Amino acid sequence: MFNSRKTESELEELVSIHEKGGGFGDPDAIAEHGRKIDFLKHKQIQEIRKSNNRMAVFNIVIAIINVAILIFQVFYK
Repeated sequence: MFNSRKTESELEELVSIHEKGGGFGDPDAIAEHGRKIDFLKHKQIQEIRKSNNRMAVFNIVIAIINVAILIFQVFYK
């Protein structure tokens, strides 16, 4: 989760530029700034999905273990 915190702080820093009254004189600079924000949002979403996938795999493993215990209890009683 360290990457998530780093990504979140970078995203907050980029977004706060507009709050501080910072402007852009060059249209290309505005577009580049927007692309950086979009990239960090995408990176943050990927990190969340990765975490969710790990939890899903863990839940599947637990379910398989539960089914195995159930089968053992039913047939070997």
